[in-house]
Amino acid sequence: MTLADLEASFVSVSAEAHASQRSGSWIVACAEALAAARSGNYGVGAVLVDPKGEILELGRNRVFFPRFRSDLHAEMDTMNAFEERHPEVTNMRGYTLLCSLEPCPMCLARLLMAGVQTVKFLAYDELAGMVNQKHQFPIAWKRLWQRQEFVQADVSESVKRFALDVFSLNLETCRQKLLSR
Repeated sequence: MTLADLEASFVSVSAEAHASQRSGSWIVACAEALAAARSGNYGVGAVLVDPKGEILELGRNRVFFPRFRSDLHAEMDTMNAFEERHPEVTNMRGYTLLCSLEPCPMCLARLLMAGVQTVKFLAYDELAGMVNQKHQFPIAWKRLWQRQEFVQADVSESVKRFALDVFSLNLETCRQKLLSR
């Protein structure tokens, strides 16, 4: 699949979500993923939603562009912006992070520490996703896990497929860049 194919697919997926009058926040997360892929990063996007359902922050993978930052996965980018702009928030109950891809170990640990009550993702990451590997975490992390929910989103298969396709676009190129460091 090419970037042009993904752009066309995004129009279709957006129209489907608009017609169903749901998945608005998911479309924003997918748009962030597409923007990340356009920039040569891993195609992953995220959105943080408050208890009222309002989008507070957007984020995307920025590992390679504009400059190398190993920590700037979409979830980290989103949480960095939120924590910087909203230091008054001391309790994350009712907040939801929507991510286009299943969190990796680093992001999962960050989300556990941040206390985001619900984390929903569109596509499973068979190679690096950590949600189905939670039993591998040390006991202290497992205790944190008890207060939070990490689940795949209840959205159409076409939205899930789009998220996986965007992630796959630059996957091999990005991995090669990491391996060459």
